[in-house]
Amino acid sequence: MKKLKIKNIILILLVIVFIFSISRIILLCLDLNKNNRNSKKLIDQVVNIEIDEETKEEVIKIDFDNLTSINSDTVGWIKYNQDKINYPIVQANDNSYYLKKAFDKSYNQVGSIFMDYRNNSFDDKNVVLFGHAMIDGSMFGTLKDLFQNNFFDNVENNYIQIINKDNVILTYQIFSYYIIEKEEYYITTSFNNDNDFNGFVNTIKNRSYKNFDVNVSINDYILTLSTCSGMGGSSERKVIHAKRI
Repeated sequence: MKKLKIKNIILILLVIVFIFSISRIILLCLDLNKNNRNSKKLIDQVVNIEIDEETKEEVIKIDFDNLTSINSDTVGWIKYNQDKINYPIVQANDNSYYLKKAFDKSYNQVGSIFMDYRNNSFDDKNVVLFGHAMIDGSMFGTLKDLFQNNFFDNVENNYIQIINKDNVILTYQIFSYYIIEKEEYYITTSFNNDNDFNGFVNTIKNRSYKNFDVNVSINDYILTLSTCSGMGGSSERKVIHAKRI
């Protein structure tokens, strides 16, 4: 009789765990779907392509007035990987607020692309951007593409675009990418002197899985992208460093 009761208790617990897990998956799928719909809608509203009168080339213009009316924390826009990464950038007073907040500040497990709270502007020596690596490839999910063979054979894949609030396009050339245990070093945003910055540059270049043969000096400005590597809760991070050109 006791054995039967124990089996029944174990069965009930397993059912509860199963229902809880399924519920979490369903809620995540709903959040992903909502975030993707809202992101597409936002792109349609604020991303405009204009023709430069002098060069006759297409130029990206972001309606930042529209963006800031929705969220005053807006600091820029990021485009990368054939626009698979195409999102507004926000910044809060810490590095946790936007982990589960959508661009409109509603609760969403997908979160937002956000700048390190210690950064003052894109003119800092190391600007750090965070985003979740979602299973459907949204947010920073497609940064996994960098780790595929021959990804950088496509010249366009070597460059990241940031549009700042003055609608100036800042182009960054990738010079390092790697996976590392979560740490504070690579997200250092300010440096005491040129020697410290130079040491930082040498360290992150030496970590790279590929030698890009890109010179980075003490006069350069770095953009760092950081996202989780592996399943949720992983202690590893995918890291990408690029210099402004």
